[in-house]
Amino acid sequence: MTQRAPQAWLEDRAFHFALVERSTGEVLGVAGLNRETADAAELHYWIRTDHAGGGLTTEACRRLVDWARSSLRLRTLTLWAGRENASSRRVAEKLGFTHLGPLDWRPQGGLGDFAAESYELRLDRQDGGGSRG
Repeated sequence: MTQRAPQAWLEDRAFHFALVERSTGEVLGVAGLNRETADAAELHYWIRTDHAGGGLTTEACRRLVDWARSSLRLRTLTLWAGRENASSRRVAEKLGFTHLGPLDWRPQGGLGDFAAESYELRLDRQDGGGSRG
């Protein structure tokens, strides 16, 4: 858990984690869940560009998805990814999220607002809802 969100964690609203390099202890990114309703949350993730493509984000998020299903008893996860961010969209696909289409609003990022795509994962499906590819 990151230190910035202990109250949200205690209130069962948000769960933020740092992605840390095992060998050096260096923080490489973040991943977490923001509860939207009692049975749904938004999954979010970010990793430093120089560490993208190594599978760390997918590995961390796969564990978060499993935790959301088993411990938080969530039924649905949503996420959005920048339309031009192929890596982020690939993580969503590897986790088994379904692409729903473009967002009807533009999220803010470090370089201003940007076009984004919406995704959803149903956790209450019998098969677990996603591929392990």
